[in-house]
Amino acid sequence: MKIVKGMFLKQLFIFLWSLLFIIPGIIKAYEYYCVPFILAENPDVGSKRAIEISKQMTSGYKADIFITELSFLGWQLLEMLACCVGQVFVVPYIYATYAEMYAFLKYKALENGICSAQEIGA
Repeated sequence: MKIVKGMFLKQLFIFLWSLLFIIPGIIKAYEYYCVPFILAENPDVGSKRAIEISKQMTSGYKADIFITELSFLGWQLLEMLACCVGQVFVVPYIYATYAEMYAFLKYKALENGICSAQEIGA
């Protein structure tokens, strides 16, 4: 239930920020990028703490996450042209890239002392 609560809070906060305007919601979505990974590696960390850690981990890297997601646009368009047959190949590639990006952010967070190794399952 802790993971469900954490993901619900993440989506709720993104929705509430989106009510202000679209741009703050998008920024918060990138700010909370690491929440699912943190909760997957250590479900005992609280949902508020996971959100806080994610904010600190993505500080300065939101534009890089956006550019990485933007780089997959061509693959996704090609996939749609092939009637979603390419999804078998593209989706694992995309999620592997996201996981590798989280691993990099986790390494930087531990290096900068943002959180302890126990909190993010390292």
